[in-house]
Amino acid sequence: MNLFSVKDKTVLITGASRGIGRALAEGFADAGAIVYGTGTRSESIAWTAGSAIKGLVVDLRSESAMKDAMAAIHQEHGRLDCLLNNAAMALDVPASAIKEADLDSLVDTNFKGLFRACQAYYKLQRKEGGNIINVASVVGLVGGYLMSAYAGTKGAVIQISKSLALEWARSGFRVNALCPGFTETDMTAKIRQNSDYSDKLIESIPLRRMARPDEMLGPAIFLASEASSYITGTSIVVDGGVSRH
Repeated sequence: MNLFSVKDKTVLITGASRGIGRALAEGFADAGAIVYGTGTRSESIAWTAGSAIKGLVVDLRSESAMKDAMAAIHQEHGRLDCLLNNAAMALDVPASAIKEADLDSLVDTNFKGLFRACQAYYKLQRKEGGNIINVASVVGLVGGYLMSAYAGTKGAVIQISKSLALEWARSGFRVNALCPGFTETDMTAKIRQNSDYSDKLIESIPLRRMARPDEMLGPAIFLASEASSYITGTSIVVDGGVSRH
């Protein structure tokens, strides 16, 4: 038995249009999983055409979109083995300059959208049990410069994961958080373009570099596989040592 196998597991990955989400979708598919990946627009998920990944257009801000998507997957396969909540938006502006509309959009996506997805998945899989991996962030643990609202939502993701793990354990659900550190994605593009800030940031990372998106794949497969069958309510931190203190 290969404890780390995800072969033939049905996995739904939100925010698979780019960055970490795309790397996870491609990696799980390469490992033999049946992968569905979501994006908010058809063009953002167009890259899945012709691949083993089935792209879905889903806006997490919609109250019913994830529920409908999961129901369709469950109807086709009879199960949904793992929900991987990766979709999120960033907001890297001074706290005093955050506009109400931007704050609403951030909370609707990073907090409410993720929570509703967990809730819908639980209702769908209540009889079979399930596995939820919520992608948080190292800044949800330690905070971040110009990241007050974003870090707040990611801290909330960590606490949602801990609380749902406790509440749903007797129903056969495992719920864990994956906390990436600073990663080379679109979200960190502005940081990487500012050489002064970027250099200081790299100096603060013990491994002296940002992560690659594909470096989140190993921990995610671990959490999705039987290798982590007795792990729930925890956070796997993949940050190059930033949160070591």
